[in-house]
Order: sequence, then structure tokens, then C-alpha cells
Amino acid sequence: MKKTVLAVIFLMLTVSLLAQNTRQLNGTYWRTTISGNTDLLLKLNLKGGDFSLTSRKGSTKAIIGGKYFMARLAGKVNATTIQIKGQYRFDKDTLILTGKYMSLSSKQDFNGKIHNTELQAAMTNNVMTGYRVNDNKALADYKAIAAEALQVTEENLYNPSLLQSEQWKTFRKKVTSLSAKVKDDYEFEKAFNVQVGSLPFSHYGISIQAPEKQSTAVNNTATTENSKFEIKQINDRTVLFNVKTFSATASEIIPYIDSLKARSFDNLIIDLRYNGGGTIASALPLVSYLINDTLYGGLFLTRKYFSSHSTIPAPSDYKNFPLFSEASFPLIIEGIHKHNGLCLVVYPDPDNYKGNVYILTNKRTASTCEPLVYGLKQNKRATIVGERTAGAMLNGERFKLEGKFNLWMPTADYYTADGNKIDKTGVEPNVIVSPNEALEKALSEIGK
Repeated sequence: MKKTVLAVIFLMLTVSLLAQNTRQLNGTYWRTTISGNTDLLLKLNLKGGDFSLTSRKGSTKAIIGGKYFMARLAGKVNATTIQIKGQYRFDKDTLILTGKYMSLSSKQDFNGKIHNTELQAAMTNNVMTGYRVNDNKALADYKAIAAEALQVTEENLYNPSLLQSEQWKTFRKKVTSLSAKVKDDYEFEKAFNVQVGSLPFSHYGISIQAPEKQSTAVNNTATTENSKFEIKQINDRTVLFNVKTFSATASEIIPYIDSLKARSFDNLIIDLRYNGGGTIASALPLVSYLINDTLYGGLFLTRKYFSSHSTIPAPSDYKNFPLFSEASFPLIIEGIHKHNGLCLVVYPDPDNYKGNVYILTNKRTASTCEPLVYGLKQNKRATIVGERTAGAMLNGERFKLEGKFNLWMPTADYYTADGNKIDKTGVEPNVIVSPNEALEKALSEIGK
């Protein structure tokens, strides 16, 4: 009987303690960090064994506007930009959280704990750490950061006349309004970048600077596994070269081109599906290897040009602009700010490829890829197979903003060698087919 009474008393004390801990934590705010440098402001709610950690109420609707209700009905978005939900329990004085993390861009498992005023969590792809704060004040002066981004844009955008467009005026008003309401880094980044799609130019948006990582030596041999490039022998006549990105140096891609030169084959398939671009420097060696004659790759027009001209120069006048190639690549950086424009020229490799070329594309084949695809198509040097490319081809530069934010923006327009504009239009393939069937279709074309 005595043991029973003691057990009941212990149970009552335990329940009372759990209720007290729940009351103390319920409705509290937490400043957390994810992905190394992105700060979030989350509200913790505890009820009946279930918990939620959510960002500002109504944040998703404010960001995506009129598309919100249809997206919610389709289950594509949550009511808040960050939503973590699941079950909770107490292990002595530690709150254990198990659930799912959902944002506008990812879904992950979430396993966390709160002890005293600190939060730690392991996720599928990230780690979250944080601490309790007293209120839900914004984590930074996002209105000031947005104002700086807008000012930098207006001082450096390649064509000042675009700043008089209704699209820019609407964008400016929307971003200014949203930046005064957002509470954390993630919400601010999304609030800014979601509005970008309505602008008449690409290569524009803000990002959060990644934390510095310890540098490691890079092995540039083509036989070493490299996540950027891959060569696969399809058969004795056909080779597949998968170029996943041009965010590389010329010295990284050249060993792979040397490996291609050492092989004997009739057909080269270059896979640029999902390649979002990178630097022209890494693409030039590949173009040089593929062409049989000098290729004029188009013209970059700068703010200096548009400040004094209202029309686009004729293609016959391109050669009057400074030329840049692999040998004069610094012009890409220096020339954008010194000259009216720069004309891209590529010279054939002495040991260039003479066989058939097929290029696979999809709607995420972008930026640096697109002049390559367009030029080889127009010169009938390659057959393009897949779907229309992204239509995101301008010269972009990064500008450092206050705190941890960067602004990526276009500082030069681009026109093809025959006077066409790729940005916001893309490149139509020779053979239109679903991206998932592009390789099979290219092999079929080779078989013909």
C-alpha cells in the first residue's frame, strides 16, 4: 500500500513537472542557424505530445501572393516558409523533438533536443543549432539590406532604361514592402528572389554567403572521379561526355578534353541537361575542341554602351569591339567596366574533333551553356536534342551587401553572332524530345 501511494505521488510529480516544462517552453521564440550561415526565427508550440517550430505566420502567402491558395490546395507549400512538425517528449529536463522539416525549397527528417536555452538538431542534409530569444524581432535590418540591393542595381544594371519599366517599378515596390515585414534570413532571401521572375532580365537575385571552408587540393587528372565532368564510352563509335557544370577552371576541363583526344570515335554526345552554367573560361576549351574554324560567339554590351546608345549594333559591327578569347579572358572582368562592349571569339584547337556532335539540353540548360549550344547549332556543327534551354544568358557579377548577403546581377547584355537575344527566350533544339528520352533519341539519330 505504501509503495502504491509513493508511486502515485511520483507519477503526479512527474506529470506536474512535465506540464510545468511544457508551459515554460510553449510559445517561445528560437533563433536558429541552418546550412552554416542562414539564421531562422522560429516559434515553438507544444500541445498534447505534438510540437511545431514555425516561422512568421502568413509568411508564405506574403511571398508568393496570388499563387498561394492554389499552391496550398495542391499541397506544394505550407502556411509558413519554415515548418517543423512532429512529436515531443521529455527526458528528464531535456525536450526531445522528432519530426519533419519543411521549407519552400526542401523536406528533411528532423531530430532535435532542447536543453535549458539551447537547441540542437540533426536533419537529413543539415544541422540546426540555436538558442532561445525573448521576442520575435527581426534578426536583421532587412529593409536596409533591400534598399542597398536596389541602389546597387540602379547604379550597375547593364541597361539603365530597364529601370523605367513597369516590371522594375512593381518589383521595387513589392520588395521594399516585404523587407519591412520579414523576420529572418530565409524569409528575406525568398521574399526577394520569388519576385525576380517578373523582371525582364535574368541573373538577378540575392544569396547568403556560405561559411568559409578549409581549402583542399584539387586533382585535375581526367582519370580521377570528378563530380563536374564524366566520360563514358557508349560503344566503339560513340562517346558520352557529361558536363554537369561550367563552374570550373579551364585547367579542370582540359584533362578531360585531352582524354577525348586520345580516343578514337565517330560520334560525341555532350550532355548539358541540368547544367546551370558557370564561367566562359571553362567552356572555351571545349568549344575550341569542337569547331573547325574561327567562331565569333556573340557580343556583350555594357552599361557604358547603353548610357549613350539607344539601338543595338549590327552584327557586322561586332568586330569593331574589343575581342576576348581564352588568351585575353581578363577582359571579361575588366572590360565590362571599361568598354562599350566585348566580342567573344574562339579559335579552333589544332587537334580539334572532326566527328559528329550531339548536345543534350533541357529547360535547366542555362547561362554559359546557351551561347555554346546556339553557336554550334547555327554553324551546323552540332545537332541539339532535348527541349528549349533556360533563356538565362547575361554577364552576371556578385556585389557584397551588408552583413552576410550577396547580390548577383547582370552587368552586360548578350547578343548572338547573328544579332539574336537568348536571355528570356532560350535556344530551340533541332530535335525536340522529352529530356528523359534525349540520350536515347540521340543514339537513334546516330543509328540513322
